Amino acid sequence: MREKPYHLRLRANIDPIAIPIILLGSAGLLALGIKYSLFQFWFGFLQGSPFLKVISYPLIFSLVVSLAGLVVQTVLWLMYKPHVRNGRKKVDWPSVSVIICAYNEEEMIAGAIRSVFASYYSKEKLEVICVDDGSTDGTARELRKARETCGSRLKAISFEKNRGKRRAFYEGFRASHGEVVVSFDADSRLDRSAIRHIVLPFIKDGETAAVAGRVAVLNEKDNLLTRMLAVRYALAFDFGRGYQSVYGGVVCCPGALAAYRREFLTRVIRRWLHQRFLGRRSTHGEDRALTTLAMKFGHMVRYQSNAVVYTKAPTRIGDMNRMYLRWARGSIRESVEFSRFMLRRYRRRHRVLPALDFLFTNALFPLHALLAGVVIYSFVASPLYIVRHLALLVAGSFVLSLYYLRTEQSWAFLYGVPYAVASFFLLWWIVPYSALTVRNQSWLTR
Repeated sequence: MREKPYHLRLRANIDPIAIPIILLGSAGLLALGIKYSLFQFWFGFLQGSPFLKVISYPLIFSLVVSLAGLVVQTVLWLMYKPHVRNGRKKVDWPSVSVIICAYNEEEMIAGAIRSVFASYYSKEKLEVICVDDGSTDGTARELRKARETCGSRLKAISFEKNRGKRRAFYEGFRASHGEVVVSFDADSRLDRSAIRHIVLPFIKDGETAAVAGRVAVLNEKDNLLTRMLAVRYALAFDFGRGYQSVYGGVVCCPGALAAYRREFLTRVIRRWLHQRFLGRRSTHGEDRALTTLAMKFGHMVRYQSNAVVYTKAPTRIGDMNRMYLRWARGSIRESVEFSRFMLRRYRRRHRVLPALDFLFTNALFPLHALLAGVVIYSFVASPLYIVRHLALLVAGSFVLSLYYLRTEQSWAFLYGVPYAVASFFLLWWIVPYSALTVRNQSWLTR
């Protein structure tokens, strides 16, 4: 059935609670800036030296583009609603194959398998395939135990040596038979309704080839870092995938939980398996690469916020940095791939908004780098200026963290503020370094 135009869907879909929260927060930030002359301070400061005058032009341009993008993204996000089942209407549920790729997950693999079999989905239409990617711990032993418990309902594939997640998923796909193929990480737990929710877009829209699930943090209460990452995941993933889903342009279906139409995978999986970039075989960023192919071949890519997976977040700074490096390198590579076809007629409809989002999102990278340079310079030139910089950063991060309230309705949104401050000073180097080392295909944890 043809979708209604955006302007006709807007009034019915906007959340009546989210708008006042975000508007009041933004108004409060504006009032703060005026009262304490923060904006005048910034413009005056940028005229204070030849270096700052030169850097002010690209900085202001990036800031304007990013703020315009945030407004557009917020409007789309407020329009987003996940697909839900229509009352008691009978649904012709498709057969589903869940592929679990595991490497050194002896502590988590059994629980991951149990969570899939506990799903509210017809057992006759569900198969589970677990691929042990050459683990060196007790993963193989735990998988054998699971086979004894689950019997023929669980298929097991074991590699003698580590061959990488792409090869593991490929072999799992070859052994599968489901109309919908679900990727699920071995260090995660699946919500019991997740499979039902994640297949609904395939039933309702024949153009949809891939669907992203919602990633939440399983170990949120481990320490301060995991609490901050829980907010970051919600803000970056739920917000981003939510607004992108409105126009069917989700840029990454996460490996933790993603679903694909079998016909689409059959068409692209060998190309995906043997992907090369700058002369080297691509290993990480496999989830985003598969999503890019879905867009390239003219399909819609959706997001289901009600299809939830709980996955382990890094508990140490070093592990978090390695995770971000993998993500950033994959993102840079796939941004280049998307730029090659984003201005072409690669699909029938909704091509303008993905291109605009590409512009808005990529404007953030120079903005972050330029702001970091200005702050460092100001600290050297006049250390007291850092106080005002921090005040503006805290106020801005507080407003952005309010988005978390709509999703979680929890005071945990406050952890978004220290995360924003810490990431501004400690993670600014991730994207520039990733761009310089984008040919490095190391997984960094293997």
